[in-house]
Amino acid sequence: MDPYDKRAPESFRSLVRPGDIDLEIDRSRFIGLARQVTSEEEAQAFLAEVRSDHPTATHVVWAWIIGPGGLQMRASDDGEPQGTAGVPTLEVLKKEGLSDVVVATVRYFGGVKLGAGGLIRAYTRAAAEAVQAGGPTSMVRQKAVILTVPYPHEGRLTYQFNDHHWPVEKTFDAAVHYHFYVPEKLEEAATAWLLGLTGGDARLAWGDLTYAPLPDDLDLSFLTDA
Repeated sequence: MDPYDKRAPESFRSLVRPGDIDLEIDRSRFIGLARQVTSEEEAQAFLAEVRSDHPTATHVVWAWIIGPGGLQMRASDDGEPQGTAGVPTLEVLKKEGLSDVVVATVRYFGGVKLGAGGLIRAYTRAAAEAVQAGGPTSMVRQKAVILTVPYPHEGRLTYQFNDHHWPVEKTFDAAVHYHFYVPEKLEEAATAWLLGLTGGDARLAWGDLTYAPLPDDLDLSFLTDA
């Protein structure tokens, strides 16, 4: 999702990593693969890669939801009986409230017919487990920032970031550089807080808007409570 799109939300649910699972159900093998994508072209490229990796698969069933408000929503049974594969996969994404996600389930037929009900349950299970393996979470519109300070401020700043469970990466040269993300709506408050902590010594280089997850234990309410 493009964070600069006027229709884009402040946050949405997506995946933080690839989700891969492998199941055997009544002698058929089901391989579930879930990925975060930002466009239909990216989803199509992923599906082409899956088909290339599994040229002898019986079916490659898929579904995706992409864009603000699920603007692009598609599914395919890929030869399975209508409504038994692609739609159940899509329903998993809807139930989880996900966007910018594609799920493909590769099936190798094992000789036992599952029937319509069995297929729905199998594809639903494969999609659901692949999604859970991908770590569904809220993606928040944020800005990357590099905070540069003289060395005397390192101890206090590092303590504050750790105390608030705010993930940062540090690099060092003639000064200390903290690399982290700030929710867009808190940019001004974070700037004021950091300048106050450093007596005005902080230099902040703000990057572009992006969507990134916030840790569950990160509480930035102190920035708005001040």
